Amino acid sequence: MNNIKKILIIKQTSLGDVLHSTAFIREISLIYPDALIDIVTDKSALDILKHNPHINKFYILDIYKYEKQILKSVKDFFYVLKEFFSVIKDVRKEHYDLAFDLQGLERSVIFLYLCHSKRKYAIGNKWIFSKHKDVKKYHVIKLLLSLLEMIGHKSDNTKLDFYLPENIETTFNEMLEKNNISLKKDYIIISGFSRWVTKDLPIKKSIEIIERIRKKSDIDIILTSTKDEYEKCMNIKNAFQDKDSIHVFSKLLNINTLAALIKNARAIISVDSFPMHIAASFETPLIALFGPTSEHRIGPISKNSHIIKNENIDCLMCYRISNCPNNYRCMNSLDAQNIADIVLKYI
Repeated sequence: MNNIKKILIIKQTSLGDVLHSTAFIREISLIYPDALIDIVTDKSALDILKHNPHINKFYILDIYKYEKQILKSVKDFFYVLKEFFSVIKDVRKEHYDLAFDLQGLERSVIFLYLCHSKRKYAIGNKWIFSKHKDVKKYHVIKLLLSLLEMIGHKSDNTKLDFYLPENIETTFNEMLEKNNISLKKDYIIISGFSRWVTKDLPIKKSIEIIERIRKKSDIDIILTSTKDEYEKCMNIKNAFQDKDSIHVFSKLLNINTLAALIKNARAIISVDSFPMHIAASFETPLIALFGPTSEHRIGPISKNSHIIKNENIDCLMCYRISNCPNNYRCMNSLDAQNIADIVLKYI
């Protein structure tokens, strides 16, 4: 194992999961500092890894496009297959000493199965052609690091790495200028929406939290979300008379500018979503709000992180994506004053 020259890592989606993989990438590069590390990942997550100094080469997929197109028509079906397998063909041109599937899904493990590698390792199901780790026993970051034990090494360093481009400050300031935004040096962020409606912070709860913060501080507040949630963020902003100190950034940010925003924040309130993981990577003071998912599996492992949930909810961690039969009470019943008090400690 001392002559490891080339390593393949497969981690396709989603954004938070790809960011979690950076701890493994760093640690494997420390074990084999002379090895070249190649990554199979998705186009949507490329900005998370693009500036990582430990990565040699990328194999880029477009999973979300494939998922939309594959069942549209017979022509689209074969187009998707052709594009998907063209990436596999590129991977097979190389010969690796080690290969790791950090995803554990059928669409990722096919790369592990077909790649040329002397040793293959995976998380998830018991793939017969590789050694594997059970996904149920670990926090997801520790699960990825546990694969190192299979090659005779161990690491407990769960710190995530997010490398920003050198010109990010200029890019961020240009974005502010282009949109005529005057932002104070000190600000906090509220990121209350996710891809699961069950994880979302209700609009009324966001307003209540801001009202309690406003009683003691006039710090700028930034609301972030995907563009799909822009109107909801505007509803929160419009609930206040002093609108100049509440900013909606829902349509303005890419992955790198979002990361820069979070890195420089005094604190962030976030539901279980990608911004929460970014905050953990920069150790930005974080108030992470949990309800239908488990913080023990995917919660932040970082300094200055605080988990808020209602322990008295009997349906906590139900893992429903939508159609909550209990009126989203796990998120509706969060203690707004407690959340505000923690934020105020940092500002």
